[in-house]
Amino acid sequence: MASFQPVSAQEDDLAACVGRTHTAMEAGNWEEALSSSAATVERFGKSDPMGTYGAQFGAIHYRKGICEMKLKRWEEAMRSFEICYRDFPNDGATAENFNAFQKMALLKWGEAAMGAEQWELAISRFSKFILERDKLRDLFPQGVFFISNAVCHYRLGNIPAGNENLEIAIRNKRHFGTPDGGVVAGFQALAAAAITQKNEQSLLDFIGKNRGELMMEPSLMHRYAHVFLKLAGDASASNMTRAALALYAFVPATEVALDDAKARGLSDHEIAGLEAELAGKNSPDTIKLAATAYLHEKSGNLRGAIAAYQQLETHFPHSENREANLFNLIRTSSRLDQFNRVRSDAATFLHDFPDSPRVQELESLLNDMPQP
Repeated sequence: MASFQPVSAQEDDLAACVGRTHTAMEAGNWEEALSSSAATVERFGKSDPMGTYGAQFGAIHYRKGICEMKLKRWEEAMRSFEICYRDFPNDGATAENFNAFQKMALLKWGEAAMGAEQWELAISRFSKFILERDKLRDLFPQGVFFISNAVCHYRLGNIPAGNENLEIAIRNKRHFGTPDGGVVAGFQALAAAAITQKNEQSLLDFIGKNRGELMMEPSLMHRYAHVFLKLAGDASASNMTRAALALYAFVPATEVALDDAKARGLSDHEIAGLEAELAGKNSPDTIKLAATAYLHEKSGNLRGAIAAYQQLETHFPHSENREANLFNLIRTSSRLDQFNRVRSDAATFLHDFPDSPRVQELESLLNDMPQP
């Protein structure tokens, strides 16, 4: 927080206004903080604030921009950060009226531009920040910074530049303190770009090169299962079978995630959630196995498809789609002439689903098989 040194009643009032904004921000009352900072700018910023108060007045615009970002008012935030950077430089400023946020405003300007989906502007502000920042004073979360750059490049369709930034973030994960959620967000942007461009190989190459850095403990990886299931589904819909299978491989088995959660001493709430998911009728495991079975069959790998359907029948007998999964197990097994398995599974199917519309097709399949 910039400290205004009151030398007059007016400056004393200004310091009080800044204090009210600061208090509201610390409490997370962003609407109140924004109203306070906007009123301060309106009251004290009309008549040459740079000449009257010095560069430190830029901090008020910076805080106003932070409030606007918290409220997702991206255009307004960009204007506030631009004013802080452009109108309140530190050229000749003394320690008493120094604008501590002038260069940091460039970083936040870029982040606000990302919120507004102005990807080129965001990249330009990030680049300018790196060039101009004070390396001792202007500290920032480097992992998040490189991921943000990566996302911007991916959104512009520039996969190589995005990969360069994302790899810096994930390979320096421990040193930078790169958050897991940030890594997943960056990878999600890469996958989306590759799928949009139908550039399957670029995604496969990145996974092959960086799989070790992308993987997390099963209980942590499972938190992002829905992200990878969605990406894999999108890849499958775009006929990117190899990429879809590679993406499904990131989704850990719920049972493995549960064991890891217990071993790591995670919260009772999270453990209970995994237990409920494992016992449920539509867990990520069932979605993943059914999808991979379909993809294996589509690519001609019948044994892989049978193995996936067998896992569904063995480990998830209460699955919401068990009827379809069991029928597909019978159907694919018959294509490899695994007649003993077919007869056994068909008997189970007819017992458990006697009214299924697939019964007639199943009986026809059995009649066409060689008799034992």
